[in-house]
Amino acid sequence: MVKTTSIIFMSVSLILSVVFPIVLALLLHRRIRFAWVSVIVGVSIFVVFQILTRIPLLVYLSKNAWYVEFSEQYYLLFGFLLALSAGLFEEIGRYIGFKVFLKNHLIWEDGIGYGIGHGGLESLFIGTAFLNEFVISVMINSKKVLPGDAQTIASTLINTPSYQFLLGGIERIFALAIQMGLSLVVLYAVKNNKFLFFVLAILLHTIIDFVGIMLVKNVWLAEIFVGLSTIASFVWILKSRNCFKANSIQM
Repeated sequence: MVKTTSIIFMSVSLILSVVFPIVLALLLHRRIRFAWVSVIVGVSIFVVFQILTRIPLLVYLSKNAWYVEFSEQYYLLFGFLLALSAGLFEEIGRYIGFKVFLKNHLIWEDGIGYGIGHGGLESLFIGTAFLNEFVISVMINSKKVLPGDAQTIASTLINTPSYQFLLGGIERIFALAIQMGLSLVVLYAVKNNKFLFFVLAILLHTIIDFVGIMLVKNVWLAEIFVGLSTIASFVWILKSRNCFKANSIQM
C-alpha cells in the first residue's frame, strides 16, 4: 500500500506544478503588464527545443547499448554532457526567441513573461509525472490490476519516503524562479549585444543541472543547492530591473 501522506503530497505537488505557474502568470501580468506574446514565445521555444528536439533525442540515444555503457562507466562526464545539452538547447532557444520573435519586446517585464512561459510549461510537463504517480498509487491502494509499465514503479511508490513527493512540487517552484532568472540573463545579452551574457546563461544552466545530477542520491543536499540557486535567481530578478533601465552592467 502507498502511504496516505504520500498520496496527499503527490496531490500537492501536482497542484504546485500545474496551478501555481498559471496563477503566477495572471498575478504578475496584472502587476507588471508584460506582453502575453512573451509568454507564448516562451512556451513555444520550450516545446520546440525540449519536448520536440532534446527529449526525443535523449530517448533515442538511451536505446543504444553504447550510450547506456557510457553513462555507467563515465558517470561524471555523462552527467556533465547531459547538463550541457540542457544548457545549450534551452539557452539557444531563448536567444532565438528574444532575437527573432520578441525583438520588439526586449524589456524586463517581457523577460519575466518569457520566463513564466518557458518555466511554466516545463512545470506542467513534469507535472504529468506527478499525475501518473497519483493515479498508480490510487490503483495500488484500490487493489486494481496495474498495466505492465506501471508495475515497475509500484515498489518505488510504496517505499519512497512521503516527504520526497512534496519536495518534487517545491522544486518546481524553485525551477520556475531559476528559469525566469536565466531568461533575463539572455534577454540582457540580446538587448545590449553582450554575447558573454549569453555564454554566462549556458554556463549557469549547465552548472545548476550538473550539480543537481551529481546530488540526485542525496535529496536534502540537492534541495539545499537548488534553494540557494533560487535565492540567487530571485535577487537577480529584482536587481536586474534597474539594470535594464540604466544599462549599468558592463562586460
